[in-house]
Amino acid sequence: MELSIKTHGLDLSDPLKAYTERRLRASLGAFVRQLDGVEVRLGDINGPRGGVDKRCAIRVILRRFGIVFARAAGANVYSTVDHAAARIRSAVSRTLSRRRARRC
Repeated sequence: MELSIKTHGLDLSDPLKAYTERRLRASLGAFVRQLDGVEVRLGDINGPRGGVDKRCAIRVILRRFGIVFARAAGANVYSTVDHAAARIRSAVSRTLSRRRARRC
């Protein structure tokens, strides 16, 4: 699984990078054969002003099935990664099950 992490408005520290990679591998590990690539975008919208402004957007490219997208926002970047990873797992699972149902 090819994983790309990009940031906007915040620093990508080694612990944040490792956490994001670990969380996505856990969420998408069951689908690794169907994945062509995963792109994660982390951002801080308001900068140092604070608030519910951390964003995580995940784009997954599925082999033969197109692109699946999920995002989350919150006050903590780690929690937004958790929410987005859970959403992308559900979205990928739903997309693949729909495709399998159409084959039958």
